[in-house]
Amino acid sequence: MEISSFTNNKVKYLRSLYQKKYRRKEDKFVLEGVKIIEEALEEQVRLEAIFYSDYLSRNRRGRRLLDRLEESQIELVKLTDDLLQQIADTVSPQGVLAIANKVNYETQILSGSDRLILIVDRVQDPGNLGTIIRTADAAGVDGIIMTKGTVSLYNQKTIRATMGSLFRVPILKENDLDELLKCLKEEQISLVVADVDGEDYHFEVDYNQAIAIIVGNEGVGPREELLVGADKKIKIPLTGGAESLNVAMATGIIIYEAVRQRLG
Repeated sequence: MEISSFTNNKVKYLRSLYQKKYRRKEDKFVLEGVKIIEEALEEQVRLEAIFYSDYLSRNRRGRRLLDRLEESQIELVKLTDDLLQQIADTVSPQGVLAIANKVNYETQILSGSDRLILIVDRVQDPGNLGTIIRTADAAGVDGIIMTKGTVSLYNQKTIRATMGSLFRVPILKENDLDELLKCLKEEQISLVVADVDGEDYHFEVDYNQAIAIIVGNEGVGPREELLVGADKKIKIPLTGGAESLNVAMATGIIIYEAVRQRLG
């Protein structure tokens, strides 16, 4: 049976998960498009249901995905092309949407030797957050901690920008900054904060130790509590006319200095 109406209960449930309050309540979120769903399957993310339309089978890659899904135990729900297009956030959802269970990391990512942790404080652009997560994945960061005020990990733009990396990097949310700083101290993790008024250049820090790098809000930088609690405040040299760098770009520069030192 092909569903064509917004009044269908399964469609209503799918649409509700585009709202943050329902994602939080249900502990689920929506994936859109062939590639991100392929990534989810590879990383064994639990998919509760797949919504697809005839559009999915109009190219070879889409047909391969549909064949794979038909062999799985995941519920398949067929929609009309028009209905799926209207539900989706992306302009071209490629004829497939999925309801996925959130990946909840209960492991203590601060434990262990020579941890490389990234703390994202109130970054509000979903594209920036997604790019930061993708960069952290590529660089082998051990985990990411997002503070209160950071854009939702499950925003569709964030998900797209991660290119599947959100399934591979442990990501935690910590609203209590005092508790976070306390845990860092207990685990003997050095805290380095990126700030335009930093005292040291980013390449003057020794990253060959357990270390957490904090990057902050696009406009105002990290919160005062994090600046006060930092062991070092670092900056990237700006020798041209620009007064600052995009936060995702700056994060990549700093993280890869840590990678360079650790590979050396």
